[in-house]
Amino acid sequence: MPAVSTNGDVLYSGYTSDGYKIFHVISAQQQNVIAGKDYIWMNNPPLDVHSTNGDVAALNINSLRSFNDYEIPDYDEEKYGGVFSKLTFFPFLRYDNYNTSNKFLEKLKPGLLVTSSDMLNRYSLFAGGSINSRLERDLFLIFDYRNKLPLLFDLGIKPELSLELYNISRKADIDIYFTADSTGQQVTYEDTIGTDVTYNLFEVDFVAKHRIFSRNQNLEFRFIFSRYSAALGAFFLPNSLGLYPTTDDTYLIGRNFQLKYTLDALLHYRDADINPVGVQLSLIYNYEMNKFNSDAEYVVEDGLLKPSYNDFNFHRLELNSKLHLPLWADHTLTAQLRGGSILGPEVPDFFDFYLGGLIGMKSYPFYAVSGNEIAWVNLTYRFPLFRNIDARAGQLYLDKIYFSVYGDLGDAWTGKIPELNTFKKGAGAELRIQLSSYYLFPTSIFFNAAYGFDKFDRIVESETISYGKEWQFYGGVLFGFDI
Repeated sequence: MPAVSTNGDVLYSGYTSDGYKIFHVISAQQQNVIAGKDYIWMNNPPLDVHSTNGDVAALNINSLRSFNDYEIPDYDEEKYGGVFSKLTFFPFLRYDNYNTSNKFLEKLKPGLLVTSSDMLNRYSLFAGGSINSRLERDLFLIFDYRNKLPLLFDLGIKPELSLELYNISRKADIDIYFTADSTGQQVTYEDTIGTDVTYNLFEVDFVAKHRIFSRNQNLEFRFIFSRYSAALGAFFLPNSLGLYPTTDDTYLIGRNFQLKYTLDALLHYRDADINPVGVQLSLIYNYEMNKFNSDAEYVVEDGLLKPSYNDFNFHRLELNSKLHLPLWADHTLTAQLRGGSILGPEVPDFFDFYLGGLIGMKSYPFYAVSGNEIAWVNLTYRFPLFRNIDARAGQLYLDKIYFSVYGDLGDAWTGKIPELNTFKKGAGAELRIQLSSYYLFPTSIFFNAAYGFDKFDRIVESETISYGKEWQFYGGVLFGFDI
């Protein structure tokens, strides 16, 4: 609300690219206001005699003056019912290059997001799916419940509950070899039949989350049930022996109890998203109970071929922390530490920690560095290139640009911890651009380039793959810079 002095001067607050400012308009300057855009001064609205503008003229001011709130009509009592917003649909087109064997058109994956929520934010639904021409799909559904629970609410406990469903599938083309000939030095096959394998993941999560100690600390319990399977496509046997039908192999059934503590103590200021200051920490404990066909062995039961499962029950612990230290002139230094361990005996690499990729050690690909144990430290120096840009292009408003350089030291292993001088090293740089779309939606763009200084080989299914001594490039458009 503006404040008006006795001589007609006006004080009011206005928002600019530098934040909120107090503006002072003297009485003489008000004569320059364009006719029709000026305001009417009312000492005691709406009781004073005045002239109304626009839609205000349709109001019945007299009824407001004489409103009697002592006499209340007899309203019918009704039980309160939740009111949901209308279902909102967001179509999208995704370019998914996870499956490198797919052609360009097969990497295009159209999809749809659906959302709705209770007006009081007690319940919400978020679901979506996408599929490509090979019928590779990504489906999910998340239902959140934030209302009172009997008995618990009386004790001051009001957890947020969630039910999450996920289903993902990917296909791979394979060759099946028949009639081996080992007479020579090298084994050859007389017949080769091509088919495909469809890998499926189905997962259900039950989640309960509650604040503890303070508003920026949370404790989350999660039970995760997961089922991994592979379906071999039908194919014709050689020598006209007929059709071999599609077979399905469930190679893992997992149950996971997870407890997660998070601390988010970031300073609230205008550049907090692009250049955070403060502390972030997460500590995760898991107890996993898995039935896994690790040796690809099968037994015949009732005339059917069934997987021979091994039990892998183990504890897992992981710490991930970030300390964002302010330096000078909006410069910051961030120290990130991540450590993880599977406690007890070694387990198959299916359950490994992964250290590389966009969400970790960017100097190496995601699958390059993995093991039952991990350790990683990252130092990032970030500073502004341009602030208060205040430029617009179409629906985009450009506010600020930051730049950072960083270095990595880390490794993952199974068994004995390696020497520190064998840990993987890397460095990189990142450009962050903060915009808003339609003056409403935050729009965050980043470009990242990283180089791994160490070259090493890994043997995967009898194939040697080399990593390191190469550049890795990343980029993205998100609502924030959480990655």
